[in-house]
Amino acid sequence: MLDLNTNLPITLDEIPEAEQKALLENVATQIVKRRLTVPAIMALEIFKPLNFLGSQTLIALSPFVQSIFNSTDYQKFALIIEKDSNVESLIRLIEDFDKEEK
Repeated sequence: MLDLNTNLPITLDEIPEAEQKALLENVATQIVKRRLTVPAIMALEIFKPLNFLGSQTLIALSPFVQSIFNSTDYQKFALIIEKDSNVESLIRLIEDFDKEEK
């Protein structure tokens, strides 16, 4: 039987601002912890004009990554990076966390 998780958000408006910020901070922390600061920032800057397309690609790939990632957080992250200002916030968070670590 197909299990459809009805708790997954459909639009960015369904995710509270505080939860968006917390998820972006978590992603930034994981990037810095794995020492992927420079490649992550480069990728985000290069693909910033295509962030909507990228987020839709993440949503399309979600059935394949559910075995690796928490599907709810993955879906939320895909929706969050649709917005240009959130991509810019993620870049700033990565830079800030990287400075703190050094």
